Amino acid sequence: MAVADEEAPSPLYRHARTLPFELVQHIGIFFEEKLCPPPLTPRNSLDHRTDRGVRQPDTQALNLLLNIITTGTIPPTPVYVPSPQHLALAATFLVHPSTTTRAKTAEQEEASNVSLRLLRLANTIAGPVSAKLGTAFSFTHFEASRHGRRRRAEDEQPPDDDTKPLNLDLAQSASVWSRAEDFWHAVGWAFNCSVLHRERWEKWQIWLEYMCEVLEDDWNERKRMSDRNTNIDHKVLKDSLIFRYITETTAGYGRNRRILRAIFADGGSTSVNEFREVFHHELKKPKQDKNTKKREVQVNIDEDQYGDYLTDDDDDSSDNNNNNKNDPDTASKRPTRQTKRPRRGTRAKDVKSADAVDTTSTVYALSDVSSHGGFQSLALRQRLLHLLSGVAEALPDDFISLEELYHLFVENIRHLSLPVFQALVTPSTLPYFSPEACTTLCECLLFRIRESAAPDTDEEYLSQAKLEECFLPYAASTNSVIDNTKMSILLEALLILLANSDMLKVTTDLQEAVEEGIQRRAEKAQTETKKSVSARKSEDAEWCWLQESGERLRFLVEVLPRGEDSD
Repeated sequence: MAVADEEAPSPLYRHARTLPFELVQHIGIFFEEKLCPPPLTPRNSLDHRTDRGVRQPDTQALNLLLNIITTGTIPPTPVYVPSPQHLALAATFLVHPSTTTRAKTAEQEEASNVSLRLLRLANTIAGPVSAKLGTAFSFTHFEASRHGRRRRAEDEQPPDDDTKPLNLDLAQSASVWSRAEDFWHAVGWAFNCSVLHRERWEKWQIWLEYMCEVLEDDWNERKRMSDRNTNIDHKVLKDSLIFRYITETTAGYGRNRRILRAIFADGGSTSVNEFREVFHHELKKPKQDKNTKKREVQVNIDEDQYGDYLTDDDDDSSDNNNNNKNDPDTASKRPTRQTKRPRRGTRAKDVKSADAVDTTSTVYALSDVSSHGGFQSLALRQRLLHLLSGVAEALPDDFISLEELYHLFVENIRHLSLPVFQALVTPSTLPYFSPEACTTLCECLLFRIRESAAPDTDEEYLSQAKLEECFLPYAASTNSVIDNTKMSILLEALLILLANSDMLKVTTDLQEAVEEGIQRRAEKAQTETKKSVSARKSEDAEWCWLQESGERLRFLVEVLPRGEDSD
């Protein structure tokens, strides 16, 4: 009975049934042999045809799975769930260049859209546990070498139907599960793309958002199962997908630091060297079909419309000149060399203009969060941090203690640019940190940033008295404008968090502590001197951030409820 209770699906999900063996084999053949299944209805046969009337096999097979999973919409009715092999292939369709940025036809690109609908239905209708998403989303990059050492012992065992991939490249060597070393390799490369390669980021963002949904739902479902049956202890939580992704990487403290480096990948040389592109020639642009373009140009001699013929002749002549450099008849003619010199001068001017823009890049970086891919990228980073904190809280002995994890958070957030720093610590900007988690993060950062003159306290939880005594009246430990601004931003966040919890009342002591801290941070930051023009512009922008944060602190103590001892 205990096992039955453990495997009982959540009320949020429907009972799941595996596909019949014959149907699994048929769908596998459709994918592997590039065959089109017969349409279920005349309407479907028209909906999924290309402009030439030829149906795309992958899209048709995915639509067949969609029809199967949506059959019988009444909640008590069990749902047929696609096999893990089909779901793993669909997840590769989401992000693989051949079905996204290098898709040759609209039907090939449609495969990624249909895959997303199929994957979301499997997660929301059946749930990640019943749909066996943990089996489907297993990384196999290093399995070949591991299996090679044990091949003789395992040859006698028949392969598991759930783990045997389909017989095509996108399901095996070219899949995202084989190309990426592990989940954090894919995460690091995706966030590098959010900064460097926006076109690829649009696809990786979809994949990563879906994976975050699966990881969160899987973790919450297993927590429910663990709370329902205390006899299983933490075994169910250790079977969660996020815990597997954590422990399948290299062991030790270096493992945890690598996970954090992946989450905070910023497109820099260090991040790009560690988290390289997942697929072969992933950034390669699709080839343009010149013949197709020629056919699209209309020719009408009566109206003097000659299409691309005159242009093609010029292009052909230039190509012939380039290809016949070794021809003695053309080698004696040197008009092309005379035309190269002014081009070089033009390129030199272009380089100078680019350098002129780079001198003010630090100023522009203070006005947005583009250094880490924008708010959508930051939201996904925060979701992953929140997941890690949940695992650390529930499984500290098997992962890392919550205190140690927040120290790693501080190491990676401490030196971020002001816009990114503010977005991650401000409770009203990104929604994935709970008030308790945001409070803990802000306190850890303050203990790292504040000056040594600030007193310590044994009080574990944040209170108004602790805020007034240990944080508000003090400046940063350095005279950097950025450090003092970050400290002011953290104090803003803590004031808001305490006020939202009805734990803050404006008193004379609070007002004096706020004003003393504003003056102290401004005076300490004034001692910093910089000489270069670009550094001065950057410092001016940083001063604006510090002054605006001080004004917001004054505004907060004006609008908050008044305490009894307030005059």
